[in-house]
This record gives sequence, C-alpha cells and structure tokens, in this order.
Amino acid sequence: MAIINSLLFYTLYCSAVLIYGVGLLQEAETSLSRKKIAQTAIKSFACSLATVSITFSINKMLLTPLGLTELYPLAALLLWTAFSVFFEILMQLTTKKPAAEFAVSFLSVLLALNESVNLLGAIVICICCLADYYLLIPILYSFTNKITGVKNTDIFRQKTSVFLGMMVLLLALYALNISWIFAGV
Repeated sequence: MAIINSLLFYTLYCSAVLIYGVGLLQEAETSLSRKKIAQTAIKSFACSLATVSITFSINKMLLTPLGLTELYPLAALLLWTAFSVFFEILMQLTTKKPAAEFAVSFLSVLLALNESVNLLGAIVICICCLADYYLLIPILYSFTNKITGVKNTDIFRQKTSVFLGMMVLLLALYALNISWIFAGV
C-alpha cells in the first residue's frame, strides 16, 4: 500500500517538474520541439535506476557507518556520470543518435535518495519523477499546439503558452486542496 501511495503522490500530487522544478526549462524546450524522446527516456530510466540502487546501498553500508552521509550526493554524481557515459555509448552504438541529458535524471536520483526510507521506496520515487517528466511533455505539446494553433508563431508566444499550460496543470492538481481556506483552524 505504501508503494501505491508513493506512486500516486510523486506522480500526480507532488509532481517533480511542477512542484520541485526538476527539469522545468528542459520540459518547456522539449515540449516545443518535435524530436523523439523515447531513447532519452530509456537512457534516463536505466541510468537513474542503476544509480539509485547502487548509491542507496553505498550510503547504507559504507557512508552511514562511517558518519559520512553528507557525501552521498558526490557518490551519486560519480556513479551517475559513469552510468550515463556507459548508456550514452550504448545508445550511440545502437541508434546512432545522441541521448544526452543531465538535469532531470540526476535530480530525480537526488530527490529519490533524499525522500526515501528504503531501496524500494527510492526506486519507486525515481520512476515516478522520471515518468512524470516524460508524460508531461506530450500534454504540454498538445496544449501549446491548441493555444497557438498549427501556424508558425514566434518563440516567445510558444514559451508563454507552455508555462501557461504548466500553470493550468498546477491549478488543476491543487484545486481540491482547500486547506488554505481554513488556515486558522
């Protein structure tokens, strides 16, 4: 039940992109382009999941007993870099196209490691953050095309419509949260 709660919380209610701002600018840029995101998503998921699992284990078995838990972001960065280079080479060999990206997958790893209690929770949080990012791209793309139409418009108007789309999604997600009405109670 805790896995389902984490899945729903980090995918819908506490969106890493809309709340924490993880990959917000990349989201806007990617939703304006027509490039394929499948290979970047595959690389991000593989790299992030490998990094989360190994960094969580290193943190629990090595850094915590030594009292060096403050160094886990450095360990995560080193492992993420190694896995990213490995998966980038694999993608270049198989698809002949680059799939490089940094902010979304690494920040999802850090968020998952910060917010989790166990390894399974860290993996679920990482998957939710990345899935939220890659599922939001087509939604913003369709929203932008609906507002600006199919005609070519200037880039300022397109970017404005993307951020308006994010604002509408935020308002839709938090419309049911009325706790701010009864702040004194």
